Amino acid sequence: MSELAGVLGSALRGTYSIERELGGGGMSRVFLAEETALGRKVVIKVLPPDMAVSVNQDRFRREMQVIARLQHPHVVPLLNAGLAGELLWYSMPFVEGESLRSRMERGGLPVPEAVRLIREVAEALDHAHQHGLVH
Repeated sequence: MSELAGVLGSALRGTYSIERELGGGGMSRVFLAEETALGRKVVIKVLPPDMAVSVNQDRFRREMQVIARLQHPHVVPLLNAGLAGELLWYSMPFVEGESLRSRMERGGLPVPEAVRLIREVAEALDHAHQHGLVH
């Protein structure tokens, strides 16, 4: 387990049990966890301390606030958020299934399914843009 996973696990002990890291991007890292009280899988997105010293912390907080206001069938909802020690984080439901990347590597999508997915993503992005989030 990575050092960040250990720190996050200690900070959220009793509420979440960190299972593994799923990945990360330019300003955050993402972990699979279990919400212990409810026994459900969640994803925890965390802003690592080394990234929190810059303007990214304000940007991450704005992202959390905007996502929390989004209610749309094609947007995964924000469940919880907080500051645990020096770690700014939020949780979302874990969506079981194959990633789009994996599916594309296996040979892509039939045109009707691709069109459906593009339409759903466009609807979600439109909804997000109407609420001040540019993705």
